[in-house]
Amino acid sequence: MRNTFKLFILMLLSTPLMAQQLPFTSQYMFNDYVLNPAVGGSLDYMPISTSIRSQWSGLDGAPKTQTISAHKKIGKRVGLGGFLFNDLTGPVSEKGLQLSYAYHLPLKNEAHLSFGLGAMLFVHSLDVNQLKFEEGSDAATQNLSNNSFSPDANFGILYYSDKYKIGISIPQLFQNSVFENQQNDNLNSLVRHYFLHGEYTFSLNDEVDLIPSSLIKYVTGAPAQVDLNARVLYKDKYWLGFSYRDRESIVALFGLEFKDFRFGYSYDITLTDIKAYSSGTHELFLSYTFGRKAPESEVKEEEEIKIN
Repeated sequence: MRNTFKLFILMLLSTPLMAQQLPFTSQYMFNDYVLNPAVGGSLDYMPISTSIRSQWSGLDGAPKTQTISAHKKIGKRVGLGGFLFNDLTGPVSEKGLQLSYAYHLPLKNEAHLSFGLGAMLFVHSLDVNQLKFEEGSDAATQNLSNNSFSPDANFGILYYSDKYKIGISIPQLFQNSVFENQQNDNLNSLVRHYFLHGEYTFSLNDEVDLIPSSLIKYVTGAPAQVDLNARVLYKDKYWLGFSYRDRESIVALFGLEFKDFRFGYSYDITLTDIKAYSSGTHELFLSYTFGRKAPESEVKEEEEIKIN
């Protein structure tokens, strides 16, 4: 086990952190601001959203992620937002902050085009005390800075209306280094990511909507990964859905809205070899909205109650 753990940490220090450089959630479709700063201000209300994710339950040192975000339209064309996250994987932890600005241009047919820019700051930490090497010490961690501060930026574009949206974003534009040693050797770097996301709402009848969505993720040096999602929304209050994450997992989703609150839960069934050591991934999502207009279905219910 010690040799396996040593190999794990050496890989972290000598190669780009491909999968866990940015916080990842399975319910991003309910808060795609975490993917794209151009989403900031695209809604007529202000959502405050948080998520708690426990990945690969039962596996020691598995990733645990917490996020919180908010964004709001200022005037008719400006959107401001903020995003905080904490990600812990074994002895390595990452905290991040993003503050964003977006500008929204009205187009024909009630569509909009938004451009967003986010200023990012990452804090990476390594708890060397958790490392247990058979030799007692290891050259890879000698003279290593245990805390690393890395500024960066995120750029995004979003084309959207009430029925559909499609966006692209590029976080970690500058690809700054992390975990330098006393000789300022670049042992690791942030890697530029590319996200393409979209969704469309089909109204099946007055009470039921079908909402397919997708996300394509690409990082230089790794194959692109595709997420395919679909959920059924009933009376604008309850939803049930699933996701397929290419070569990685199948996800079950369900949730509900109560007044200004939205609650969601997801369970990831792992498809990789890790499934032999893990019972799956659990994630909770909660949001609160300020200034949101009541859905049409909710207004109709209230009118029917008054009539009766």
